[in-house]
Amino acid sequence: MKRFITILKNLNQSEIEHAIEFNLYEFFRSMVHSDLKDNLYEETKEFSRFSTGISFFFFNGVIDNHISSENAMKKIKENITFFEKRQVPFLWVLGPSSTPKKMGELLIKNGFIINKLQGMAYNLKILNTERELLNKVEIIKIESMNALKVWNDIILTGFDFPKEVRSDFFFEAFSFILLKDRASASAFLAYYDGNPVASSLVLYKAGVAGIHLVTTLEEARGKGIGTAITLAPLNEAKKLGYETAILHSTEMGLNMYKRMGFKEYCTIELFIWQPGSKE
Repeated sequence: MKRFITILKNLNQSEIEHAIEFNLYEFFRSMVHSDLKDNLYEETKEFSRFSTGISFFFFNGVIDNHISSENAMKKIKENITFFEKRQVPFLWVLGPSSTPKKMGELLIKNGFIINKLQGMAYNLKILNTERELLNKVEIIKIESMNALKVWNDIILTGFDFPKEVRSDFFFEAFSFILLKDRASASAFLAYYDGNPVASSLVLYKAGVAGIHLVTTLEEARGKGIGTAITLAPLNEAKKLGYETAILHSTEMGLNMYKRMGFKEYCTIELFIWQPGSKE
């Protein structure tokens, strides 16, 4: 049975910032809500925590942080101990709603390294869905196990994930929502001259269309394929009635997204902790 999904309309600045932040949290939740052996997810009033057992920070973390100033240091120590016992690095995600406001300073004092993403949004009401694809580019929606396996491989290669990441992780993590619970997400695969070269995912959460896992293989970059594989989920989202698409851009992708019409709204901070980090 399909669940009712709320689509947010006529968003203001603060609502867009909220959607940028919470769609990302839902991405991480979706990633660990599968039956993979070592997956763990816990939710408290102060934060949510997930871990996959994979020794790479992207796959373990603390999100949705609403901690009092008095408890902040205690919770930082508690989570460091938790992930130390699991012998994995982790990230601590802070967004516009995170508290306390000094949390980032405390994390750095405890050995975390900061990285930043630009929270961006696109007004789908102005999207031209008739834009033609580049020559030699074909984009398909993931609707079969075989296509999902190819999509999985493009993500692992395009993002250059280390060998510690299991080779079928994204296949296993997203197979349910992509092939069965199709109201929640869609994924796309780009082919160039007959070869798979790029991936994207759209997650319909927090009332918006969140674009994730956009990557193009190194040998196919500079041909406009990154733009094409981002447009595919935007087109679908508009057809479904969504008014806003959001994403979280690294420095490398920022100019491409600006050229497409995405606008910057907020900063998402990723604080990364590695085993052995010192204060």
